[in-house]
Amino acid sequence: EEEEEKPEMSLKSAMLYLAMITILISILSGFLVGSIDGFCTSTGVSKTFVGLIILPVVGNAVEHMTAVRSAMNNKMDLAMGVAVGSSTQISLFVAPLTVIIGWYMGKPMTLNFPQYEIVLYVLSVLVVAISISYPKSNWLEGSVLITTYCLIAIGFWYEKVDETAI
Repeated sequence: EEEEEKPEMSLKSAMLYLAMITILISILSGFLVGSIDGFCTSTGVSKTFVGLIILPVVGNAVEHMTAVRSAMNNKMDLAMGVAVGSSTQISLFVAPLTVIIGWYMGKPMTLNFPQYEIVLYVLSVLVVAISISYPKSNWLEGSVLITTYCLIAIGFWYEKVDETAI
């Protein structure tokens, strides 16, 4: 049986800290987004690679640590919920909402992805679905997930994107 965990801080202080950190993160995110153009120009890295590979790793570092810590404490349901829940939230809520807000602001946005990206998205969804369909796991499944991510990163690194069309 699992023991009931006692909270380390009160609800009021947790909400206060959450509000303060949210404000700080929003300010730092503004700096990060503002520096993307200069970074892409100086390094020659495409905005697609930065947006699909670098920003998610940097932006979700705390989330990744939470998933790893939960897995190390043998709380696999929480670890899987954190890891898979975030990508589900982005694909089903944030991306369509961003397009709708873009339309409202007069920015031409669409969910019409290039065929290459759709194939990679379908591949990643299949690999994750197969990996989590069986309740037990081993090191090989983890290495398949990491290899898939690395292959997708390599694919986007070498993808030629017409930056003027974006």
